This record gives sequence, structure tokens and C-alpha cells, in this order.
Amino acid sequence: MRVGRLGRFRYSVIGGTSLLAILALAATPALSGEKTGRLVLELGGGGAAAPRYEGASSYMLSPYPSIRLKKLNFGALDIGGSESGFFVKPSFRFVDRRDASDDASLTGLNAVSRSIELGLGAGYEWQSFRVFGDLRKGISGHKGWVGEAGADVILRPAEKWTVSAGPRLSFADSTYMNTYFGVTAAESAASGMPAFSAGGGVKSIGVEALVRYDANEHWAIEGGAGYARLIGDAANSPVTRAGSADQFTAKIGLIRKFDIQF
Repeated sequence: MRVGRLGRFRYSVIGGTSLLAILALAATPALSGEKTGRLVLELGGGGAAAPRYEGASSYMLSPYPSIRLKKLNFGALDIGGSESGFFVKPSFRFVDRRDASDDASLTGLNAVSRSIELGLGAGYEWQSFRVFGDLRKGISGHKGWVGEAGADVILRPAEKWTVSAGPRLSFADSTYMNTYFGVTAAESAASGMPAFSAGGGVKSIGVEALVRYDANEHWAIEGGAGYARLIGDAANSPVTRAGSADQFTAKIGLIRKFDIQF
């Protein structure tokens, strides 16, 4: 496993939302002086180590932002949870450009533009267990559908400490898969890789763990690690065979919590 130098921003944490939309929703009651809504938001960031691209064997260190909408109550709108434990959340991911500067094995393959994915996530949480799923559409770059599903056991071994861990599964359609794992006839001639057409389906299986320390009502520190094994066409792709199907990630960051009545 090769570790690269500090690189460009690659991935953002899933769960972000538009602050402009939130401010717009808050504007009407704020002008009247009435407080009829509640917004619980977490903003933060830190450093992460991750593969330079999906299927890579080299790694890079990069900063990452964290934007999480925990709860938004505004009239009939209730996002982020309810007494039943069901929650709905926005889902966002940014994937940076992929080209031959990331790895010599990509020489001859077309560069993949920066991708922005937008969508929704939903799940159900008990006191010590959580299940969830996210589905997003690429609005730039790959233009495909991609998502994740998972489950966590949630432990609270001491006051202010929370530990969660569980299995993960990711999936994607053929548009996404061919963008990142396919090799066209023209690319094959230019790169020396065999031509390859990737179908949609399950992309990876793995596990992820997160440790969180809530220092006080406003600040928290989070650290996490994960492992994913590319499977199916994602693993059989010449792009992955030139790199690695084993994908590791690690991150640590600082979180600022906001609870706003409006």
C-alpha cells in the first residue's frame, strides 16, 4: 500500500444540506418575531486518509468538511427524526477529478470530471441500533445513481462517549460503474488495458466504525475508520486490477453543534 502526499480535496461527508435553503425557510417566522421552528445543525471538518480514487492502491491525505442536518422542524416539515425513531436526511457527496496524475496506471484512460451527487437518506434508530440507506444522483461528472445501506450497533460506554460500528454495502447503476470502472475500446488501445463493460449492482461490502466524544453541548470530536472490499464488476475491472480491491479509510475531525429556535 502506497501513501501519497497531501492532495486535493476528494470526498465530503455524506449528510450535507443547503444552508441557503435553511436560511430561506427560517426567514418568514424570523421577520414576524415568532419562534415556530427548530434547526439542529452540526458543522465541522478535519483530516481524512482515503484511496486516491476507487480501486486505487495509493492513498492520500486531504481535508474534509462535515455538514449534518440533525433536525429541522418548520410547520408541517419535520426532517431529521421523530418520536418513532424514523429519520430522513439529505445526502451529498463530492468526488474530485480522476486522471493519469493520480496514478500512472490510468495513462490512456479518459479523465473523469468532478462529480457532485445529491439525494436523500432515511433510516430508523433505536437506543442501541440503527439501520439506514442513502440514494443519490450524479448531477455532474458520472450522472449515474449510487447509494449505500448499513446498520450500526450503538454503544455508550461512558458519559459523553458514543461508539457505533456495523456493516456497509454500496451499490451503483451501470452509468456510474462504467464511468469509474469501464474501459472503452479506444481507451484499451491507448492504455493497454483490456476493454471492459461494467454492469450495475452491488459495488462493495465492508464495515465502518465511529467514535465520538461530546466535550460539551456545543463541541464534539469524532474519529472513524472503515474497510470496503470492491466486488463484482468493480473488483473485476482492469482499473481495480491495476490497483487494489481493498479500500481503507480513516478520519478525525472537530464538530460544532448549533440548536437554533426560529
